[in-house]
Amino acid sequence: MKLIVGLGNPGKKYEKNRHNFGFMVADALTTDEGLTWKKDQDLMCRFAKKRKLAVIKPTIFMNRSGESVKAFAAYYKIGPENILVICDDIDLEFGKIRLAFGGTSAGHKGIDSVIGSLAIEEFARLRIGIGRPSPKASDGKPSNIGVENFVLADFLPEEKEKLKSIIGRAVEAVRSFIDDGIDATMNRFN
Repeated sequence: MKLIVGLGNPGKKYEKNRHNFGFMVADALTTDEGLTWKKDQDLMCRFAKKRKLAVIKPTIFMNRSGESVKAFAAYYKIGPENILVICDDIDLEFGKIRLAFGGTSAGHKGIDSVIGSLAIEEFARLRIGIGRPSPKASDGKPSNIGVENFVLADFLPEEKEKLKSIIGRAVEAVRSFIDDGIDATMNRFN
């Protein structure tokens, strides 16, 4: 079974935040697959699954999301080689996607939590670029928005117009991972 993990923060307040790109892709994937979300308190997630595929969205905050990944993977006996974690990435240009297998968290608190909980770096990641905050505000003055406020802010109107296309491409990459594995998917999408 493949485990697809969408990272984000639970609750209406965070629903449309940049940091919830993982949740948005997970939602699109489950809709396309005709799956229904269920909630499991013990596994700390919302999940949707069928025979060879499980999709989860942790119901705990980003910096603890690895606990949910570990619990779900242990319960269903899913090895790290079959896990793909989807997250936002501030170091990638908005809308760009990158796949990787293993490596450090690059400072992403959700990936950090997954690495810490699984006690291994060897799992696949699909990173979706959100870009960095502009050094200047729209009025031309210096911007004071910090990284945390930027990732927890909603997408700008011009970004929202592109979300459907970006999410669609990310779903294609997830399907490729499910069908063809990480190496073929990296060759196709990176």
